[in-house]
Amino acid sequence: MNFRRGFFRLWALGSILFVLGVAAFSYDDVAAEFKRDKAAREWNEIGLMLLPVHCKDARGKSGTDYTGRDGPWADYSAEGQCMYKMGDFRRLYPEYKDLSDNDLVDRIYKQANRPIKDTPQPWWFLGQAVAMAVIVPLIVFLFGWAIAWALAGFRRKEA
Repeated sequence: MNFRRGFFRLWALGSILFVLGVAAFSYDDVAAEFKRDKAAREWNEIGLMLLPVHCKDARGKSGTDYTGRDGPWADYSAEGQCMYKMGDFRRLYPEYKDLSDNDLVDRIYKQANRPIKDTPQPWWFLGQAVAMAVIVPLIVFLFGWAIAWALAGFRRKEA
């Protein structure tokens, strides 16, 4: 009997099953992140970013400078947000001139209690899945090899 060959075959089979399990388990997350990345790139190509400001704090003229709901109900509504295009917002709110567009968007959406999700990182998600699928079987292999090496030291030498 050759235990090393048998355990190696067992490790190879287990590793294949583990890789398939990791792929099945992480597929939905990785695919969703790639879809989110594609949507973000398409959105950036349009180049239109609307900034929400509570209508009671709105500056400018409704319908021209911003879109929103006119009337007293806008002040009391939980969703009383008036939406500005980036250029109009920059013109009417000069106190934000020192911020980049990305920082401005993050800050305004956070103030509106609607924080924007982090930028999509599909390759990071894929890298994590691949790393798990490779590193765990490699650790198991090295552990098994170390045990086989240690046990080989207890064999009797043939004369």
